[in-house]
Amino acid sequence: MNVFTGGDLRMWIPTKVEAVEMYARFWASRYGHTASVSAREMAVSLKMKGDLEGQKVWIEVAEAIDHRAKTKRRPTHQETVTAAS
Repeated sequence: MNVFTGGDLRMWIPTKVEAVEMYARFWASRYGHTASVSAREMAVSLKMKGDLEGQKVWIEVAEAIDHRAKTKRRPTHQETVTAAS
């Protein structure tokens, strides 16, 4: 975490890793199950415009979305049955 201070002003500036994670959470929330595909489409669009650094970052966002989806805890069968009753 980076903190910029100037006089009475304090401002948090996210690191690249923090920014990728923030965008991954936002993108997943906004686009749901199509978030990873949408982020990869954004990466392709940026590549076509010549923005290779932007492409790289959006691929990282897509990978973070995929990782979050794989590691997200799913309810057990018993929890599902209990919730349904």
